[in-house]
Amino acid sequence: MTERNTRLRMVAMLGAAAIGVTTLMGAGSAAFAAPQGFGDIDFGRDGSLTVHKYLHQVNPKEGDISQAPAEGDYADPVSDVIFTAYPLLKDGKQLNLKDAAEWNALGSLAAGEGCTAPAGYALGSPITLPATDAKGTATVTLPIGAFQVCETSAPSQIIDAASPFIVTVPMPHKNGWVYDVHAYPKNGEATVEKTIEQQQETGLGSVVKFPVTAPVPTTGDKWTGFALRDTLDERLTPVDAANMPVTVNGEKLDSSYYTLTVAGQQITMNFTETGLVWLNEGPNAQAGKKIQVVFAGTVTKLGNGTITNQAELWPNNPGFDPSLKPPVPSNEVETHWGNLQVQKRAAGTSGEQGKLNGATFEVYNAADPYAADCSAAEAAGDPVTVEGKTSFTSAGTGVISIAGLFVSDSVNPVIDAQQRCYVLKEIAAPAGFVLPADPFTAVTVKVGETTVSDNVEIVNTQQDVPELPLTGAAGQILLIIGGIAAVAIAMGLVLVNRRRQSAEV
Repeated sequence: MTERNTRLRMVAMLGAAAIGVTTLMGAGSAAFAAPQGFGDIDFGRDGSLTVHKYLHQVNPKEGDISQAPAEGDYADPVSDVIFTAYPLLKDGKQLNLKDAAEWNALGSLAAGEGCTAPAGYALGSPITLPATDAKGTATVTLPIGAFQVCETSAPSQIIDAASPFIVTVPMPHKNGWVYDVHAYPKNGEATVEKTIEQQQETGLGSVVKFPVTAPVPTTGDKWTGFALRDTLDERLTPVDAANMPVTVNGEKLDSSYYTLTVAGQQITMNFTETGLVWLNEGPNAQAGKKIQVVFAGTVTKLGNGTITNQAELWPNNPGFDPSLKPPVPSNEVETHWGNLQVQKRAAGTSGEQGKLNGATFEVYNAADPYAADCSAAEAAGDPVTVEGKTSFTSAGTGVISIAGLFVSDSVNPVIDAQQRCYVLKEIAAPAGFVLPADPFTAVTVKVGETTVSDNVEIVNTQQDVPELPLTGAAGQILLIIGGIAAVAIAMGLVLVNRRRQSAEV
C-alpha cells in the first residue's frame, strides 16, 4: 500500500467520524454513489457542504458523504438549525491543500470543543449556512480548503448541539474525491406537555392541578441536568411539595433521584446526582420514559377570571442559566373562574324598594353544568365550598355575592366555555319573610364577574300574622247598629207594657 493511499484512508476515516455519520448500516440505506472525481484535486473549482439535520435515530443508518439520503432513510428532520463553517488557519493563513504535509496533519486532527479552534490552529472568518429547511437540509458553497463546522443556533427544544466537525473540500472517498460533501449531524429534541386535571372542587380556595410531562429525549450527550419548573400565577398559592407527585411512566419515581422545592411562586423538580446516574445508564437507556410532575396551586383570587400557566424543561443546564441554554417551554393552559351576584327582594317590589338582607343560601354544581340554557338547571352533589364557607347571606343592598366559582379550562370539555350553570338553594329567609315553596334557583356564572342583572331576582313573601282587633270605623258602625237595635227593643217593651196596663183598666 502506497503512502498516498494510506494518507487518503486516514483522512477518509477522519471525515466519516467528524461529520457525524452513524456507524451502523441499515438494510434500507441508500447505496453509495460514485465519487465525484479521481486523480489530482481540481484546485480551480469550488465545492459545497450540505447538512442533513435529523434527530437521533432509533435504528441509525450510515450516511453517504457523496449524496443526499434516499426518501425514508431518516426520520424526524429538524428545521431552523444554523451551522457555520470556519476556515482552518495555520500561522494566520488558510491551509494549503496542495501541500502533502497539510494533509498529513489533518489525519489526526480533532475539532475544538465548544467550537474553539483545534490545538495549533485558528479559525478564519465565518461562513454561515442558511437555516435548515423543513427537510432538515442546508447547503453552502465552499472553496477548496479545510474547515471546522459548528452548530451555532438551534430551536430551544434541541437539547444537544451536534459536535463540531472537520471537513475538507474535497473529501477523500473510495479512492476518489467528493467536492459536494453531505454531512449528517444528529440532535436530541426535548418536548414538554402541560395539561390540567379535571376540576373537582369548584369554589375559590380550591386546588388546581397541572400535570407536566417530559419524555426523556434521545441524546448524544451525557446528562448533566434535568429539571421541570413551573412558576405559578400570583393568584395561585403553591401547595406543599409533598402533595405534588413525581412519576416515571405512571409509577412513583425513586425519591432519591430528585428534589422538589418551592420558592415563592416557583416550583422546581430537579434531578440529583443519583438521578443523573440513572439517566446516564447505558446509551440512552431511559430514552422515551415519561417523567411527570403534578404541579398544583390553590386559587386565592380571580383578577380577570382567566389564570394562565406554562411550565419549562431545563435539560443539561444545571445552573438554570438561560443565556447558556434557554429552557424548553411547554404549551400554555388556562383555567377560568367567575363571581356570582344575585338580587334578593320582597315580593311585589321593584327598583330600590324591597331589597332584602339576611337571606342565607347554599350553592350547588348543576347536573348539566354546560347546558345552553341554565334556567332548568338542577342541583347535584354537596354544597360548594368557597373560601372555606358553604353558606352565603345577602347583605348591603340585598345582593347574594359569591366570589369565586369555576367556569372552565382550556383542556377539559367544554373547552374554554364562557359560562357554567350553578344552583342556589335558600336555606334561611330574612326575618319576617317565608322561604319560597321551591328553594332552588338556577343561576349562570360567567368568566370574570357575573353582574346582578345576569340572573333572575329571588323574592320572598311576608309571614302571615293574627289579625288585629277591629277598633276602627267598621267597629263604630257595628256599635251604632247594635245601639239602634237595643233602643228598638226597649221601645217595643214599653209599648207592650202600656197595652197590658190599658187592658187591665
